[in-house]
Amino acid sequence: MAGPTNASRADVLRVLGVLKFVTTDQIQLISLPHLNHRHADKPTAAKRKAARTATPTAALADMRRHRLAANGGSTGAGETLRHRTLKGLEGAATELQRPLSEMGATARGAGVGGATSMTVNETVVALLRSKPDMAKLATDPPELRAAAQAVVKTPPGVGRIGSHWTRAPLPVAGSWSTPGKGGAQADRPCPDRTPGRHPAAVH
Repeated sequence: MAGPTNASRADVLRVLGVLKFVTTDQIQLISLPHLNHRHADKPTAAKRKAARTATPTAALADMRRHRLAANGGSTGAGETLRHRTLKGLEGAATELQRPLSEMGATARGAGVGGATSMTVNETVVALLRSKPDMAKLATDPPELRAAAQAVVKTPPGVGRIGSHWTRAPLPVAGSWSTPGKGGAQADRPCPDRTPGRHPAAVH
């Protein structure tokens, strides 16, 4: 992988590593929020969305060629869901600095139904409240920078994408890394990354 998509690979892997399967729109909202402002002048919502998501879409295309990501399932609105492959799972573990044993499965086909999982994703997006990077807007028009700065000044969210877990096991038997039968899975923020400590689930 080379060129502009190479710089986005780590961002995409971190999102896929946490959310398991995701839309390009969600990747952009989490990792590249400055693009919300840069493409606000496009004439239609569809064109604004296409421009906003062009970078993660290109990165995912390269990642599919390198067998790091794949397409699988769709949302109720017909958006393609992207998920990590086994090779992508290993890459996401490296980017998130998590043991591979804590990364879960590749989640292939898990997003076919879509609705419940998209609700989880949207909750994580809302918790993160990702702020635009003003350095990436340094050469943009003053009015665009002013709109982005107004977002920067809003209250912060909860952690970064690497501060969250989805489909995390809550074992009633076994251990965190090798849970026994009968446990549940939860989605949760993880503000404490101290090894061996796991926060309570978010319900």
